[in-house]
Amino acid sequence: IILAQTKCQTLDKGFAPVLLLDEVVAHLDEFKREALLSKIKELELQAWITSTDPYLFTSLQNEAQFFEVKNNQLIEKPL
Repeated sequence: IILAQTKCQTLDKGFAPVLLLDEVVAHLDEFKREALLSKIKELELQAWITSTDPYLFTSLQNEAQFFEVKNNQLIEKPL
């Protein structure tokens, strides 16, 4: 539903919203996780996706920026 709304908003407004997805990939199996990440790439939008397991994003290692929050600081961290 969120991705469909995002696509509709992009078509209607002419620009994509920023997606904020908190711990969503932890609840998906490998195939559904990759489908979600692929759809986000297809929509060409900015998405912030949180996870406690950075290795769930290995398929994006050459296409995304990765950050870690440590001691109240945001640190860019390669995967």
